[in-house]
Parts: sequence; C-alpha cells; structure tokens
Amino acid sequence: MNEVKNDYVARRRAERRARRLEQYRLGLRPFAIAAWEISKEHNVGTLVRTAHAAAAEQVILLGEREWNVEAARTAELFTEIVQLPAQTDALRAHIKAHGWNLVAVELTEDSTNLFDAEYPDRPCFILGAEVGGLPPELLEDAGLIVQIPQWGLVPCLNLAVAGSIVVYDYLAKRHRTGGLSRPEGGLAEAVDGTVGNPDG
Repeated sequence: MNEVKNDYVARRRAERRARRLEQYRLGLRPFAIAAWEISKEHNVGTLVRTAHAAAAEQVILLGEREWNVEAARTAELFTEIVQLPAQTDALRAHIKAHGWNLVAVELTEDSTNLFDAEYPDRPCFILGAEVGGLPPELLEDAGLIVQIPQWGLVPCLNLAVAGSIVVYDYLAKRHRTGGLSRPEGGLAEAVDGTVGNPDG
C-alpha cells in the first residue's frame, strides 16, 4: 500500500515539476551567461542561480571543472546549462548557432562603464576565470566590454556578484525602454490563464 502511495506522490511531483518548467520556459528572456574556466565552484553555482532568477535562456560553462550545485539551490533543474570545452572556436560556433552577441565583463582599457553601457539584442554575458580573465581573442570578439565602476581599494568584485550586477543592469535598461515583461517578477501566464511558481 505504501509503495503505491509513494509512486502516486512521486508521479504527482514529477507532473507538477514538468508544468512549472513549461510555464517558466514561456517567459525566458533573450540573453545568456557564459563562464570561462571559473575555478571557484560556488561562483558558477551562484551564476546559475542568477540566470534562473532572471529567466536567462542559457548558461554556458566553458571548461571541465566541476561546479557547486548546492549554490544554485535547485535552479539547475530548471535552467538550460550547456557545457563546452574551453576553446574559443567551440564558443564561437555556439554563439553563431544561437544568434548571441558577445558582451564581455572585464577590466580593460577599452571597457565601457556599466552606467553608460548600451546592450545589443540577444547578449551573451561572458565572465572569465578569477585568475587570468578572458582570452584576448574573446575580448576582440566582444561587441561590448563592460566594466563595473568601483570606489574601494580592492580592485575587483567577486565574479558571481559582477555577473549578477551586469545581468540586472541589462534588465533594468530593458524595463526603462518598455522592453521588459513582468517587471514585478513572477512567471509568464500560461495558455489556460494560470500562473505557477518555479521555486515553490
């Protein structure tokens, strides 16, 4: 009897998760986050969680390193995560196939201040390794390089924090021009008019 009940509960849970996932995907936003050879596992997990919260279409992880699923807090169950080798050609092919426009988040002489940044359609925000940053050829590929202004003595922000700031700056600027649906949050409305909660 308990086995039948457990099967029923598991089936209902799976069906509910499938409905949530379908509803979540109705409202995905046209941007991606890419992480190049990030060495600290929790940073990747945090980026995945941010990507989910902001309804990114994809997270692209470049390299063979493991990442901290715990930091994602189940966001990895709902977010499309693409794993690629840390090769510029692999990333270029993926970007071309999906119509992304590369936006690097990096401190360089050519960087644009975050406050002045004007993002392209379908941006793919790429962040580099904590030590070494992004390969020069990817910086050359980027149509925009964004730098977050800082006024402290420590020269850079935590990588996952920097990625999250840039993503929400992009969303805020879309909102100001009327290009952001559901600025108050929540899921897109399903065909039958119901709204679910992917985190519930």
